[in-house]
Amino acid sequence: MEEQSTITPMKISPRSQRLASVIQGILPTLFPKYIGPDKVGFLTITAVEVSADLSVADIFVDSIGAPSGWVRHLNTLAPRLSSELSRMVQTRQALTLRFKKDKGADHVESLKGKL
Repeated sequence: MEEQSTITPMKISPRSQRLASVIQGILPTLFPKYIGPDKVGFLTITAVEVSADLSVADIFVDSIGAPSGWVRHLNTLAPRLSSELSRMVQTRQALTLRFKKDKGADHVESLKGKL
């Protein structure tokens, strides 16, 4: 039996939407400093969701040519990326970054296989 995950959407405010947009613009500039393509492949941030209290950011990513465990590797670097990001954006508290694989492309491929 296939395991189904339940995803609870974050409550989103206008402030969190603005911060998500800023994070999506700045974070790719930090990746080359900490991460090489050999660790995560060629990375794309597909979406960012920030909680209404601005404490947690879910970063949805996809990668081409990534080795296994690449999302886990991103999550180990999350505290360093969060610290630098918080300095650049000048937030009151450091965000908790949670990297998640965007399953949208996988879903499209599975639907194509059924047609």
